[in-house]
Amino acid sequence: MKLPDIFSSPDSLRSSFENGLDRQLKEDSLGTFILVLANSLFDEQIFLKFWDRLKENFKQKKQAYANNLRAGKQLHGAPDDIQVFQKLIRMGFDNLSTTEDRHTENWELQFNQLRSLRPRRISSATISSLSQDFEESAFHFNKPFLDKEILWSGVIDGVAVKLLYNKFPFATLHGLLVPEPDQKIPQILGVDMHSFISALIKQLGNNIPGIAIAYNGYGAGASINHLHFQTFTVNQPLPVLKQHWQHNGGSKAYPVTCKIFDDSTNAWHYINELHRSNITYNLLYLPDKIVCLPRAFQGSYEIPDWTENFAWYELCGGIITFNQNEFLKLADEKITGALSALHLPIN
Repeated sequence: MKLPDIFSSPDSLRSSFENGLDRQLKEDSLGTFILVLANSLFDEQIFLKFWDRLKENFKQKKQAYANNLRAGKQLHGAPDDIQVFQKLIRMGFDNLSTTEDRHTENWELQFNQLRSLRPRRISSATISSLSQDFEESAFHFNKPFLDKEILWSGVIDGVAVKLLYNKFPFATLHGLLVPEPDQKIPQILGVDMHSFISALIKQLGNNIPGIAIAYNGYGAGASINHLHFQTFTVNQPLPVLKQHWQHNGGSKAYPVTCKIFDDSTNAWHYINELHRSNITYNLLYLPDKIVCLPRAFQGSYEIPDWTENFAWYELCGGIITFNQNEFLKLADEKITGALSALHLPIN
């Protein structure tokens, strides 16, 4: 498998990522402004590079919004972007907070203020089936206004790939990988795409330490019913990989079922059985292993008020909060209890 230059090294990935943000900030677009703002608030290196320009850009867009209101005109942009921008005006630019993180014995926590503004789409819906037909009228990654948010597109090992920025990131160099976007595949994993992602992450791992790919099944926190994966890098392993958990040879029970495979074929056999049983799941693809987390469908359990969703990151031990007080005080046992509500008694 030959990789494109963007994935040739950590420096190449970051350089491409930041250069793309620079191009986007030059666009006269609400969507790209919000994207660069959210990535800057998450990543200190990006923050230092773009913050002054973002502040001036916000001032100009706020004035244009006020002028349009006085003239009885609408602000140009996608409805979701206009709604987010209106919230930003109410919050005040100088009141925006950068992302903070802390670690407990079992979990990692993240205070991510701007992510609270993202449209939740189907991630907040009650779902009881593992698949749903693709809907042209719903949000999907072929929408023309998303073209400006593409980081890279091309072909990898015969598979057409579109890599977009995550507009509201919660991981470093966070992207959305959409394979064969024109085929309009719904958010259900097939063996071919599983094999492709398994091979891809092995190759990526040779060039970029700490890289990973995640997948939310339909009904497991996916916000868009158009097949996609999330790409990102980590500086240290996610909590699900801590040695004290039973699935890693330790003595402590993880609050949800966790299966780890070092072979993609064995992983697929397990995933296929989940499909047969209509059980949704989250996946973490790493260069040397695949982590599978079968879990309850969204809408079948109560979500605590200190977070908004349980998707791959939460099932892997990361908790996103939007309130700084909750971020500082949230205890291990509360997180464990909340995750336990998603547990299914399966092997």
